[in-house]
Amino acid sequence: MLGRACQKLQAATPITTSLRGKARGVIVQSYSADVLPYKGKPAAGRSNRVRLEAGKTYHWCSCGLSVTQPFCDGTHKVPGLTNVKPVSFQVEKTADYSLCDCKQTDTRPICDGKHSDVSKAPRDLNASRMVAFDESPVYEGVAHKLGYKPKNGGFQ
Repeated sequence: MLGRACQKLQAATPITTSLRGKARGVIVQSYSADVLPYKGKPAAGRSNRVRLEAGKTYHWCSCGLSVTQPFCDGTHKVPGLTNVKPVSFQVEKTADYSLCDCKQTDTRPICDGKHSDVSKAPRDLNASRMVAFDESPVYEGVAHKLGYKPKNGGFQ
């Protein structure tokens, strides 16, 4: 169903603003930017000011794994790494644009200041070391093989 919706959107004439309606002066050509809710790994905690030319197609990295930030280098294609796709776009006029590097913007690919809300703490800072499974001998066997010890109804 999602595939059909994307095909219909791609068949339509590109619209000046994204479906989110906030990226002004940008013609989004890959509508996965508006359909998929995934946001990538922050590449930096700031925007990236770049000179963009009108009529040229750019591919903004939305996964955050590209070495050539803010643009895509194809890193997302590595199997099992991510399912986030780049945002293909053009700009209406040649100018300097602030492209998002924190990947949390609601106006992909243009920065909307969300980098000020991105935590500086590592993502795994508050991760639990506790692994709990239902009463399953399969999971219990795997947990024991991996070296987890039973504790409080789960494994640690």
